Amino acid sequence: MLSPVVPSIQVRPATPADLAAMAAWQCRYVPDGLFPNMGERFVRRWHSSFLDSPFGMALVAERIGEDNTERIGFLVGSTDQVRHVEEVVRRHRAGLASAGLLALARRPRLGAHFVRTRGRAYLNRILRNASAADQEPGDAKTAATASDKSPAETGTAAETAETTTTAAGPVAVITAVAVDATARGTGAGQLLVQRFLEQSRSAGAPRAELIAMLGEGSAAPFYERLGWTAVAERPSRDGRLARTYRYDLAAADS
Repeated sequence: MLSPVVPSIQVRPATPADLAAMAAWQCRYVPDGLFPNMGERFVRRWHSSFLDSPFGMALVAERIGEDNTERIGFLVGSTDQVRHVEEVVRRHRAGLASAGLLALARRPRLGAHFVRTRGRAYLNRILRNASAADQEPGDAKTAATASDKSPAETGTAAETAETTTTAAGPVAVITAVAVDATARGTGAGQLLVQRFLEQSRSAGAPRAELIAMLGEGSAAPFYERLGWTAVAERPSRDGRLARTYRYDLAAADS
């Protein structure tokens, strides 16, 4: 009697054809923060900025069966968060701003909440990063002054309070990772995170960071099992408790 074929999991770079599925997963499984609440159309536009940034990373996990291959999860992040945000602002500022305004106009209550909790900070960030992005690549002030917050709090990575430490060198950041409910327990999430860490280490990042929202269904235990270390806890702008995690890539490489 033949043994049943066990599907294998592979991780590959995301393509534009994956954006619709990625946006749906983000809104369904990682709904925290402003962007997922702005709808799948905006999230598709946002995720697309990870595809063409030299510092962005977008990955998709696939389950390979005997007869077909299906997408089951995704990860978006950056190998250098500060420079990634600068690049996104330079390339996508107008497109993301117009898509965001349209999404907020269709959601008046969310728009009012945005103005109340984030409006000034986002405007200052866009203007600051736009100014930094206009400098010459060799200008040492660009990376040093692009953000006064932890890399995991820079740009679109998360919307929580800053951590208690400052970056020394480029810092990789996981912005979002999710696996479809039908594929939980396959190891896809772990493979996505491992690939992210491998590529970040190869890109020269000495450490990686992410922010996990706490509470029911939190991903915090998952990251702790993978060796991430909690370094700070602060309330998010929406009132939920958020925990910053760090992974020492230099130590893992030694």
